[in-house]
Amino acid sequence: MSNGAAWLSGIVTSWAILTTGHAAPYRPSSDEVVLERLRPALLALRQLRGSAMPAPGPPNLDAALASAQHYVELGQTYADPRAYGYAQAALGEWWTRDDGATPALLVMRARILQFNHRFAPALGQLKVSLASDQFQPDAWLLLASIEQVQGNIPAAQAGCIKLLPMADPLISATCVATTGALSGRADAAEQLLARALTQPSAGGKAVTVWAWTTLAEIRARRGDATGAQAAFHSALALEPDDVYARAALADLLLDEGKNADARAALGDASQADALLLRAAIAAQRNGDADADDLRRNLEERFAEARERGDETHLREQARFALDVNHDASHALGLAVRNFAVQREPADARILLEAALASNKPDAASPALEWMRTTGIEAVSLSALSKKLDGGPQG
Repeated sequence: MSNGAAWLSGIVTSWAILTTGHAAPYRPSSDEVVLERLRPALLALRQLRGSAMPAPGPPNLDAALASAQHYVELGQTYADPRAYGYAQAALGEWWTRDDGATPALLVMRARILQFNHRFAPALGQLKVSLASDQFQPDAWLLLASIEQVQGNIPAAQAGCIKLLPMADPLISATCVATTGALSGRADAAEQLLARALTQPSAGGKAVTVWAWTTLAEIRARRGDATGAQAAFHSALALEPDDVYARAALADLLLDEGKNADARAALGDASQADALLLRAAIAAQRNGDADADDLRRNLEERFAEARERGDETHLREQARFALDVNHDASHALGLAVRNFAVQREPADARILLEAALASNKPDAASPALEWMRTTGIEAVSLSALSKKLDGGPQG
């Protein structure tokens, strides 16, 4: 199994918006405010913009796919949407060309569509690809991820089962554990994944980071903060710059009221909106001097997204509205729209929180129904549901 498939570890929850727009420019309060530091890998992304593009002339599919893969790998780690834009550009006419479209091309298109939350066309590409070749672990893993983020847990589980005879055991175990934990079998899922992480794997570093992060999230939902932190640290020891793992660890620390620790875990939060959002929450709760600068910076980024018609980060915008701007009504509107598109634990949580803060318990009905249907075990969701009239009591 190639490392290329491992980028799916955090694909359903990639949040960053780092592009420019036409809103009034954000101006920091002083020259000391850091807007962005370019890490070596992001500098490499800019260099690849020229060097990884296929040479002029007749389009070569293999070269186009290789170029696109370079960008996708960077986009995975840094949650940078520019990388996926470059990946699409690298495909050139192969982005829309159907004659000669190979299964690998169809899967690559689906990866890019999925990142942009265009789930239906992404699934369409995958189904065509799998109809021609059912032995594609990358395709089954991506299909399972998309079905999961839309709340179709049985379909996601079916995709994971398809992986069993063809993928690295750690990939299969992580996929199965992820869907199992979302369907009332958290204990078995945790045991399966913990055991799999003790076995040899040929999946590569990215796969192991995904597995440790998934284990951490399962433990966090079960209320095992100590075990969750240990697993997060194992993931970040392998890949310190993994945006998804850093953001998820910060969420755990924020839930424990450890705001300063959360900021420390985020590192340079300017690199991605997912990190900046959590830094803004921590700074406001802690009364940090840069809290207002962080808030305005995020407002600028979200305004740019709205001007572009980008609705792929409604969950983060809802959380910003609720936890930073304390605008429960606006947060609820965003959370309702978001849950209509994607249904994962974090999507349910922001909808429950916003409905509770707005004193509109009926608005939480879709999330409560999703909890009943899936049987998910999550301490935070159960606590919120008990505060809402008609919420499940288990």
